[in-house]
Amino acid sequence: MAAQPGNPTPSESPKGGGFFDVQTWLPEDPVFWKANKWLAIRTLVIAFLALHLAFAVWFTWSALVVRLPGLGFDLSVEQRFWLPAMALLMGAVARFPHSFLVLKIGGMWTTLIFTLALLIPIFGIGHVVQDPNTPFSTLLFWAGVAGLCAGGQISSTAANISLWFPKRIGGTALGFTIGFGNLGASTAQFLVPLVIGVGLFGAVAGESMVFRVFGPEAGVVLRETLMYPQNAVYIWLIPTLVLSVLVLFGMKNHPARGSFREQLQVVKLKHTWIQTILYTFTFGTFSGFVASTPLLIREVFGKLPDAPDPLAWAWIGPLVGALIRPLGGILSDKFGGSNMTMVVFLIMGGSAVGLTFLTAPTSVEQFQLFFIVLLGIFLGAGIGNASVFKQIVMIFDPKQGGPVLGFTAAAAVLLLGFFVPILFGRSFAATGSPNAALWFFAFLYAVGIVLNYWYYWRKGAEKPC
Repeated sequence: MAAQPGNPTPSESPKGGGFFDVQTWLPEDPVFWKANKWLAIRTLVIAFLALHLAFAVWFTWSALVVRLPGLGFDLSVEQRFWLPAMALLMGAVARFPHSFLVLKIGGMWTTLIFTLALLIPIFGIGHVVQDPNTPFSTLLFWAGVAGLCAGGQISSTAANISLWFPKRIGGTALGFTIGFGNLGASTAQFLVPLVIGVGLFGAVAGESMVFRVFGPEAGVVLRETLMYPQNAVYIWLIPTLVLSVLVLFGMKNHPARGSFREQLQVVKLKHTWIQTILYTFTFGTFSGFVASTPLLIREVFGKLPDAPDPLAWAWIGPLVGALIRPLGGILSDKFGGSNMTMVVFLIMGGSAVGLTFLTAPTSVEQFQLFFIVLLGIFLGAGIGNASVFKQIVMIFDPKQGGPVLGFTAAAAVLLLGFFVPILFGRSFAATGSPNAALWFFAFLYAVGIVLNYWYYWRKGAEKPC
């Protein structure tokens, strides 16, 4: 049958729409997909590089905050937990507009604008961390700015990538994109302690500061060294400029468009909210534990002789969670999203309960088992981030799926991720232990099992997926 005007033949390339746009995109058509999938793959690669950078800037505070007391910043335990928490909170707020911008102005423009916006927290944070007299309120403000400028891209990236790939491999595409994007958190926690120890940028970036390591006795200094805390953010300056160019000339805007009013209709759908709850328990856990792990290690083991350096270990958790997410996408495509989500909550719940028996150590030798069990939470959350996204791809049509993916990603941090460091801080302040927070998280994962079983997993479920 001849193609109708305006409807491309299956093998037609996605031409038209100007330099920055494509006019047609038919990923469910096998012939069209085979001829044009290179554009989707290129979009995916650039998208996860940009998301990786955004995560690195966003989670810089989780690594930097551990070093601030030694640099002379007078911060309480709760204040130290609040700095990464504020970055998470404002990142969650930023995700809501990101959820709907892709269908309004295009994925390329959204990614470009917010990649360039990373320059704001880079220069702001780099300035204020050079003065130990900087008040907590100012540090909190710049933590919030980092969240606003860097924390929202996962929503727009998920919404964008879901449009470019066929449903049958949607879980894999989102798993790779978001997984390698999430890896930016691990990159930050690995690189920050390294780069702040050397004068990478010379006098141009600012002077060094004295970092003091204190002994168990108050006021006793064990050693002093020089550090450059501003490097924690200046290290992202050149990658930001390079990625901005790649986004501008390497990505295209998908032809799908929708007004804010049309997209907001997804909030009226029951399964939008059920999936939001499930993703809140997975990605909310991932983001919250990434922000909390350095301080969690410090508070649990910090008073023991030869205590482990939190920043020597904290980056491994987000690395595990990020690297397992692509595999979670593949497994979800193969075995079904609801099956994998059920396994995920069992892993996370078991790990949370297991940790409660390991938070009162008497020797540093107990750290290894504590950390292995902690990694179970990251492992489960990483797989769950992919399996829930796979469920969304299967439940909703593409124009609904994009906004739903973005909305759930936004709500996950706002409803849980932000509160994880706060809950740990309150738990330590009230009881001297993180166990109250851990038992609460285990309860949430039990709720996730019930919801997933009833609506998606059992025989006769409303939306088996």
